[in-house]
Amino acid sequence: MFFYFPGNYMWSLGVNRCLASGGHFGEIHWALQDLQDAAKQAPQGDSEAWHKAWVKLATQTEQTGRDALASGHKATAAAQFFRATHYWQWAESFLDPDDRRAAPTYSRHLDCFQQWTQLHAPAIELVEVPFENTALTAYYVPAAGVQKPGPAVILWDGLDGTKEEMYPMAGHLAARGISCLAIDIPGQGASLRLKGLTARYNSEESGTAAYEWLAKRSDVDPARIGLIGASMGGYSAPRAVAFEKRIKACVAWGAIYDYHDVWVRRLNQSAGSTSMNYERALGTTGKHLLNIFGATDYDDALRKLEPFHLRDCASQISCDILLVHGEDDRQTSLENCQALFKAIGSRNKQLRIYTREEGGASHVQLDRQEPAASRIADWFSDHL
Repeated sequence: MFFYFPGNYMWSLGVNRCLASGGHFGEIHWALQDLQDAAKQAPQGDSEAWHKAWVKLATQTEQTGRDALASGHKATAAAQFFRATHYWQWAESFLDPDDRRAAPTYSRHLDCFQQWTQLHAPAIELVEVPFENTALTAYYVPAAGVQKPGPAVILWDGLDGTKEEMYPMAGHLAARGISCLAIDIPGQGASLRLKGLTARYNSEESGTAAYEWLAKRSDVDPARIGLIGASMGGYSAPRAVAFEKRIKACVAWGAIYDYHDVWVRRLNQSAGSTSMNYERALGTTGKHLLNIFGATDYDDALRKLEPFHLRDCASQISCDILLVHGEDDRQTSLENCQALFKAIGSRNKQLRIYTREEGGASHVQLDRQEPAASRIADWFSDHL
């Protein structure tokens, strides 16, 4: 993976994620080039400096979009709003969840995305998927040129990811005639920030809600619905298809057999004290971990994470399934992925490991993501 900030995995991961979701390197470098010293501040860098740099970039990019829209230049406006969406996400990313700036910053992220969807062709629908006594926020991307009911894929991101971050994959799929429903499941994006839904181990409930919403659409064939989960979604997607048998195909992009074990390895545990180990490969801050799981402290977080494993249900997975992993993944070990592959009961299971030599060896192939993204989209095209 490209370490824009040598020695700071979390910040460098953020840069790579923003680039993968649609940010421009020149703009990002312009905003972050003076933060090398801030990145070295223990234990995780100067979050205030990070926030201010991204706010500067996001504000300028959004305003350029608004000026272009006012002048009737819709294509320019759309491109600016799309990038501003992701810049606002990273401006909010490492603020404490209770920071008074977090909510309005996240709101700007959502607003820019909504502005972009209104300019996109074909139209992207912002939707609410019924879930228990509330709803999960999502967007629907119809496949271009489809005249009859066709395949669709549900998209889930990871621990601190958002549905907006998954759009590049939705674009790959839509170009292949596959419609997409990208959704913030409990613990993610709007479901966490706006509705207070914390992460839960039984992701099949979200899978069923998403499946049933898609199955009611006239442009979707209910027998041809798939699911992809990235990063932590590499746990939640396989878990969902172990129980929701109507989903035909699944991709675990960064596969996870035991997510509790992942966090045991990321935390320092000693008598009477548990703390974050920032020497490990962490994608977010400790306070965000607690917020995502609704935990009071790290010990409570570990207790809440105990059921987040697939030991009891991987054998029940019967749909076509593809596991995609990097051999140097520092967040979830290759051994964790291989354990899941071995335990899966499906007769049609595949494992694709990306190596250092070919590129794509890091977490969700962030060091060279495009070949993997296209391969995943092609796999769904073949299996739905």
